[in-house]
Formats: sequence, C-alpha cells, structure tokens
Amino acid sequence: MRFKSLVVTVAAASALALTAVPVNAAETWKVVTTNSNWHCTDYKNHPVSDYVRFKVCIVANANHDAQAVLVVQNAASVAVSIGGSINGPVSFETCADSTLNPGFTRGCYGNTNHFQAGTFVGANATLKLNGVNNKYSSNATAINVSV
Repeated sequence: MRFKSLVVTVAAASALALTAVPVNAAETWKVVTTNSNWHCTDYKNHPVSDYVRFKVCIVANANHDAQAVLVVQNAASVAVSIGGSINGPVSFETCADSTLNPGFTRGCYGNTNHFQAGTFVGANATLKLNGVNNKYSSNATAINVSV
C-alpha cells in the first residue's frame, strides 16, 4: 500500500512540476524570415550604436490575422544586450533581455490577432540596447488587413 501511495504522490508532484514551469520569455526572440506578408518601416540606427539597427513590421495574412514584430540587426563586431517591447494595437509583447551576437538578425514576435477585413493596423516598438531605450513607431507601416 505504501508503494502505491508513493507512486501516486510522485506522479502528482511530477505533473505539478511540469505545469508550473514558466515559459521562457527569451523565446520571443526568433529568426526572421520575411515574405510579401511583411510590411516594415525602414531600419533605424539605435542611438547607442550606428551598427545596431531596428525596425517595426506588421505581418498580415489572407485570413485577416496580423502581428507586430520588432526586428533587430547587429552589424557590430561585438555582442550586444537587447530587450524591449511591442505596443499594440496589433500586438503587445515584452521582449526579454537577451544577447544578440555580431552578424545576427532576430525578431521579437508579438501575439497574433484576428481583425475584420479592411482594418488598418500598426504598432510601436521600443528597443533596449545595452540598457538604453529607443522607441520606433510603425505608423508608416499601418496596413489594411485585407491584403
């Protein structure tokens, strides 16, 4: 009877441990692969470095779904510390602090939302580079989700 009780306790503790593991926020930084569904601002240099550029993109599909992406490109010869945020109305996301190695481009992907056909959407993003914030508005990339 003790063995059965022990097995049930271990199984319950294992299930709890698996469900209690927090999602790693650094997973918001991913590889960027663009196509015709991506509508982006021009790259902007961050005031901390002329070699680190960022832009804001809206990704929309034929199903009227859209999301914002903060894209960062490191052309510096050293790794940099990045973080930031995306502020709707398309997406809201906190972009976890992470290291961006030289020569890499990464995107912080906001959540995907569904919009009515004909809706114009945009987003603002803030890039934190080595502890310094800089905001970029994507008003120039506000798009009609009916694309």
